[in-house]
Amino acid sequence: MYKVFFSIILYFTIPHIPLAVAATESSAHIITPQTVKLTYKAYWGGFVISNIHSLGKINANGYEMEISYEVTGLASFFSNMKNKVSVQGTFSPSGALKPLVYKNTGSWSRYNFDTLTEFNETDSKIFSHEYEFKFKEDVKYIPIKDELRFGPDMLSFYLGLTLNDNALKIGTELKHQNVFGGFYLLDIAYRCTENKQFKSKRSAFSGEVIVCEFKDSVLDGSFERINKKSKKKKKKNRDKFEPVPLTIWYAKPKDLKNMIPVYSEFPIGWGTVRVYLSDIEVISN
Repeated sequence: MYKVFFSIILYFTIPHIPLAVAATESSAHIITPQTVKLTYKAYWGGFVISNIHSLGKINANGYEMEISYEVTGLASFFSNMKNKVSVQGTFSPSGALKPLVYKNTGSWSRYNFDTLTEFNETDSKIFSHEYEFKFKEDVKYIPIKDELRFGPDMLSFYLGLTLNDNALKIGTELKHQNVFGGFYLLDIAYRCTENKQFKSKRSAFSGEVIVCEFKDSVLDGSFERINKKSKKKKKKNRDKFEPVPLTIWYAKPKDLKNMIPVYSEFPIGWGTVRVYLSDIEVISN
């Protein structure tokens, strides 16, 4: 059961829940002020195991996003895992997203982590990275090398995809981007493979979607186990997590000028986790 929860928190709240909050007319870089609230439900084995909430705001001064997650239903008997990640940023004259402050905090059982990262507005270089963590095993963090400490952060990267009219297009070539993920520098590779019709009683959206695949690999940053003498026999790690490709289905619901994720899925050892968009609230500023 641990692997189920770890998969969701990794793929949907630490790095991978993108949210489009408004529209930009890229040719003139005009910002349409808007606030959007989205709710997602994650299913595993036919049961809702988590709720995911997002709030995004965008205006001429910049953008703000917050994603939060908690375990629910029968899954709450096995875990009290929760997570919140947020970013505040601004726009460059060309319309590119420039993160300023990125926060990520999470907890489960007696364990937790908390990070606060600040970026230079001109070149997105990280100038402050504060962190605390308490994990099951005794480990020390090996930070990202100074020359590699640049944005974008996860949320800004995925938001930028949805605000860029040319980013989510069908093609065979994998596109790559270095992305700061809190503790790690990641290489995210993605491509969109097909259009299809989507309809589900679990979803607040039905209609045409574009299917995109994402994979990531760690470029820098790591945790190193602190060895301790023990007479106890070392147990085999039967629940080791291995990254798997993530599929996100994007669509453009009414009242939004840009795409948002409406469905996502990824395999785990005991089946497939499926995440559906269950509610949309659009607030024009």
